[in-house]
Amino acid sequence: MATADAPTTSGYCSWHNQDEAEVWRIRLSEAGSGGKVHYACIHCIRIWKLTPYEDEDQGQ
Repeated sequence: MATADAPTTSGYCSWHNQDEAEVWRIRLSEAGSGGKVHYACIHCIRIWKLTPYEDEDQGQ
């Protein structure tokens, strides 16, 4: 089961404005996010140099 911080198998890329095969939750400032959680595909992460959330806080 995927968490909010983990990559998902499918989801909505906020930069492409469409569903993609794999998306990651993106770390944005509260002002930059507009109060929403944003996800991006790996292509947008590379092109726009976005920073995905890491799952390090949830180690077992």
